[in-house]
Formats: sequence, structure tokens, C-alpha cells
Amino acid sequence: MLLALEIVASRVVAPYFGNSIYVWGSLIGVFLAALSLGYFLGGRIATRWPSWGPFLALVLAAGVCIYPIPHVAGDILGAIAARDYGPRANPLAGAMALFFLPSVLLGTISPYAVRLSARSVEGIGNVAGVLYALSTLGSIAGTLLAAFVLISAFGVRAIVQILGATEMALAVLGFLWSRRLRGAGAAAAVTAAVLAATAAVPPDGPDVVYAQDTIYHRITVSDEGAYRYLRLDRYWQSAVERGAPRVTVFPYTDYLHLGVLFARAVRRVLFVGMGGGTAPTRFYHDYPRVHIDVVEIDPAVVATARRFFALPDDPRVAVHMQDGRLWMRRTVDRYDLIVLDAYLIDTIPFHLATLEFYESATAHLTPGGAVVSNVIGAIRGPQSPLFRAFYKTFRTVFPSVYVFPVGGDAGEGLQNIILIGATGPALSPADVRARAAHAVADGAVRIAGFARDAADLYTGPIETQDVPVLTDDYAPTDLLVASGR
Repeated sequence: MLLALEIVASRVVAPYFGNSIYVWGSLIGVFLAALSLGYFLGGRIATRWPSWGPFLALVLAAGVCIYPIPHVAGDILGAIAARDYGPRANPLAGAMALFFLPSVLLGTISPYAVRLSARSVEGIGNVAGVLYALSTLGSIAGTLLAAFVLISAFGVRAIVQILGATEMALAVLGFLWSRRLRGAGAAAAVTAAVLAATAAVPPDGPDVVYAQDTIYHRITVSDEGAYRYLRLDRYWQSAVERGAPRVTVFPYTDYLHLGVLFARAVRRVLFVGMGGGTAPTRFYHDYPRVHIDVVEIDPAVVATARRFFALPDDPRVAVHMQDGRLWMRRTVDRYDLIVLDAYLIDTIPFHLATLEFYESATAHLTPGGAVVSNVIGAIRGPQSPLFRAFYKTFRTVFPSVYVFPVGGDAGEGLQNIILIGATGPALSPADVRARAAHAVADGAVRIAGFARDAADLYTGPIETQDVPVLTDDYAPTDLLVASGR
């Protein structure tokens, strides 16, 4: 029960604080601390009141604390996010507020059960061993069931309520089995009250037209005025204008086309990360002779992109539901352009950001090909360490590296920054502008303002002496994010 709750807890917290190492560290730390306290208190209470009544009351209390979590999580986590205590303290405070007390109560059950089951001092070791073995097997089953089946089948809210309702039902049955009819009646009344008080389903918001929990994200699609947005957890991923789906909403997607200036020819393009598929869709319409592969780890994201964002169902856009790193390892295909759009503002899949990954990407480029990456960061200042580590890693792998701050250099402010690593000879800013103007003039590129975007090429200094090259062995992306926030 406890580990199943811990697995689901990550999905409760993720829409507000992401899935970083700090989120998982907070959850594991809080659950272990609560479990330790629960073991201690359970032993003390069992010694003082060694009877079934108090034991079943603790089981009931655990269920009462677990069941309402989905109904209060939004207000609690939203308030913490609004105050913003930082990337470490935010998830720690949220985990403490929501899961510490239920976990303490669950922790009291095992030592209490040992005390009630033991018939003699001589047999207490055997009883403890059997009960803890059964408890561990139950935790294994709950963990695998929650992770592999329940989250995809039922969603986070339903799973938490199932866990809470199970605890309350077990308490009622326990009172009946022990012939404590008054206790059974009281437990049933408390259970009914909790169910009635939480009968209303917390709304997703008036603009949400679709929501789904997956093993990776909570997906929401919302229609806000003239625009439709896709959000994964708390991060905006894609947007379209509902009446004109090809109109750019998020400007960085136009800058992804700058990669064509650094490739000898563009016939095959690979996208790692998809979101709503607006970028691959624009490539599909703008370059009718180009074949596009898209690698996206979450099948539900693919289905959402097709249903709500008009991702083309065409052989020229082949979607592969797989991890991007695994795809690089297994595919034998080569690409003229590889576009990486899998990084979020404070949740970085580090294995898609390392020297080894970029070397693998380079091995899948055709001669003269290029890699384009969308990074959220700053070029200088306190919020710049993550971007500068990306840049340093790119410089280690690619002969030529180009930096395009979206909308121009924002100084120390956060913005989308397009990094391009090219295998061809270095181009001067004048060469880049000339190529952009030529691409627009001959119709090769149809992006409005493309020449202006190309002129945003950053040529100033980028300090890298205080940031690491990101490697599989050492890629402190969460630390670099935290240091900049």
C-alpha cells in the first residue's frame, strides 16, 4: 500500500513541480521519515494498547487521510507553487503536506500487527518475519500494479481514492471479523462521511477540453480564446490558433527551421520529442519532399497530437513511440537534420543532453548535417548555468556551433535559445544572413520573418569555465537548473 501511494504521489506532485530528481528525492525522503516515525509510534501504541480496536482505528485513519488527497492537492500545491520556495523546497513542502501523515499512519500498522499476532516471546521473531515478508510482497505487488497498470487505466485521482477506500473497507471488515459491531458501525459511518464529503470531482478548469494521466505525464488540452494549448504536467508544450492551425503561436518553433541553413540538403529530418506535433506538422507542410521521423516516448501524447492538433496521418511523418536515446542506439537511418525538442524549463531528461548522446546523434547525420536543440535558459547571469553547460557540451562535439536567442538576446532573462551544432565549415554572421535571404527568395523556406530570425545569431562571448561538459557519468542538470532559479 505504502509504495503504491509513493509511486502515485509522483504523479500528484508532477503537475506543479515536475519530475526532477528533487521531486523524487523529496518523496522518498518524506516517505522514509514518515515510515520511521510510524514504526516507532506503532510499537509504542501496541505495547500500551495491545488490542484490535486501536489497531483497526489506525487502519481507518490511514484511509481517511489518503482518500481526500486528490481533492486538496490542487489548493495545497498551488499555494506552495505561488509562494515558490525554490526547486528543492517546493516539492519537499508539498510531499510533507500531503503524504507525511498518511505514511506515518501506514507505518504504525506493521509493528502493531506483529504485537497482536505474537502468541509468545519465543515466537515473536517468526511472526515478525512472516508479516514483514508478506508486507514486502504486498508492496512489490502494489508498486508494479500502480506503475504498470493502474496509472494508465484509471488515472491518479481514482488510484489514490482506491487506496484510501481499501484501507477504510479493511477497517470496517476488521471490526466485523472481531465482532466489534459498534466499531464497525462507527467505521462505516466515518467512511460514508468521507465519501460524501469528497463526492464532487475537483474540476480541471473551465477551459480544459481533455485531460489524461499517463505513466509519464498529466496531459491537458485547453481552449483559451482563439488558441488551443497542450500542457504536460505544468509545462506548456504546444499551441495552435484554432482557426488557422499553421500560424505560429510559440515563436521558437519558427527558429527550428534555421537548421536548414547549415545542412547541405534536407531530405530526412528526425524530431526527438513531439508535444502537440506543431513543429513536425509545419515541416511536413513547408517541405513537401522531406521525410520526417518523430520519436516520442509517450503514446498518449501521440494520440493527443493526432486528435487535437492535427498531426498528419501520412507515411511522410513516421511516429515512433520510443525513448530518443534508445532510438539513436537502434536505428541505422541517417538524417540531414536532427531536431531536439525534449527539454523543459526545469525538468531535463539528462540522458538526452550528454556528450555521448550528441556523439550518437552526430553518427546519424549525413555529411554536412546539423543538430538543432531548443533550450530554455539565459546566455549570461545567474540563470545561465544550464544553457552554458549545453553550449560547452555542443562545442565539444560539433565543429561549428551557432546560438540563436529567440526574439533576440534577452540578457540575463530566461528565454528559448536555439543551439545548432553543424558538421560543415563555420559560417560568418554575414554568410548566415545571406543564406537566409536566399532561402526566402527562392521559396525554400516559408517562415514569416525568417531572415530576421537568422539575424538574431549571437556572436558575443559565452563563459564556460565554471560549468561542466555534460556526460553520462556526470550530468548535474537538476543542480544547474536549481542554481539558476
